[in-house]
Amino acid sequence: MRKVVSVALLVLSVAILSAQTLQDAQREIDNEGYFKAKQILHKLWSDPAANKYDVAYYLGNVYLKSEDADSAKIFYQMAYNPDVRSALGYVANGRLSLLKKDMAGAKQNFDRALQTSKMKNAIIYYEIGDAYFRPTVIDLAAAISNFELAYNLDNKNTTNMLALGDAYLENTANDAGAGGKAMNKYEAAADVNKQLALAQIKIGRLSVRGRMYDQAVESFNKALSIDQNFPVVYKELAEAYYLTKQYDKVKPNFEKYIALSPGDNQARTTLASLYFQSKEYDKAIEESTKGLDNDPGNYIFQRIIAFSNYELKRYKEAAEVSKQFWANTGKKLKDIDYIYSARIAAQTGDTAAARQYFDKALENDPGNCDLLGEYGKMLFQAKKYNESVAQYMTKKEKCGKLGSVEVYYLGRAYLSAGDSLNADSTFAEFIARNPT
Repeated sequence: MRKVVSVALLVLSVAILSAQTLQDAQREIDNEGYFKAKQILHKLWSDPAANKYDVAYYLGNVYLKSEDADSAKIFYQMAYNPDVRSALGYVANGRLSLLKKDMAGAKQNFDRALQTSKMKNAIIYYEIGDAYFRPTVIDLAAAISNFELAYNLDNKNTTNMLALGDAYLENTANDAGAGGKAMNKYEAAADVNKQLALAQIKIGRLSVRGRMYDQAVESFNKALSIDQNFPVVYKELAEAYYLTKQYDKVKPNFEKYIALSPGDNQARTTLASLYFQSKEYDKAIEESTKGLDNDPGNYIFQRIIAFSNYELKRYKEAAEVSKQFWANTGKKLKDIDYIYSARIAAQTGDTAAARQYFDKALENDPGNCDLLGEYGKMLFQAKKYNESVAQYMTKKEKCGKLGSVEVYYLGRAYLSAGDSLNADSTFAEFIARNPT
């Protein structure tokens, strides 16, 4: 694995224990184990022997790659000291420029980093390539160029080899042979280090991309044989089994992944969603509640809890969480949110809110026959009989016919509205459909 980054012209040395700890953190970042990397780096931050500039830089990386750009900016600022000529510090300042969309400023800082390292440090080239490439692709050509320059300086650095493979794979639109180039780098990394589980994961991911799912599962299992405690392997296996419709193997692998990476809320949302889809509503609520403990503002967990409580007929609890969901300013709405909110409001007697949500849901999906029928029943239960009749007629016009239960409620709506003639004919239709 990569050696600890040495910063040019810094006289402070890093203790052996701290160096190993920093290596462990780098390894976790490489392996996408961001939760563990944060734990290691924050512990190292309190170590007086540690190089705070290096630690701050990698904390910036791990927060950026776990989608917390605001925290990343803070640590990148700590990693850069204008009074110290530090190659890694210049990279940190360059990353800050990229976050500000200042491409010229970023290049200027990266050039200074290379000059400071005398253009002989493969790690600095790698970090510059990584800055252009992850977590989002900013300049793919620059990323590939820097990864290749790093490879020319150190062709045994497996971290860079895998990153170069990833960058090649990202370039498929411009390079018909990109997939082959990527696989060559992944396999070369696996040859350099037979115990490199991440190389097998990359090979498996490429197989998934090529829809060679059996080969993918084989590669993921190879990774698992190398390291049974590598969290990402279980997530990849779960997704591969899902694609091959081996649903009984999906949840156990996600559960194992969550047990090893309790701070990965994105994966926890997937597991909670799987529980919801398989109608294991109590488990969906349990996982989502754990997720909210780590991230109280996570609207996806709020959504799952509200929906699950509705399915369990816990309408009051569903309504409470639904209100929290709608008050969440960071939410991204789906059509299903309006549908379930309409159902929840209807069950808790909030007719005004139910109508609002039904109207919006049908505006988004006017041909939803099930929803048209639900709306008609809600209006009947709210004693809006004429509107209920109109809603059922709308469904009949759009969907061709009503279900038997809908015919029954239509008859009751007619009767309650004082239209005995239509009530009689509607009940006659119901009896004809259900003679017993």
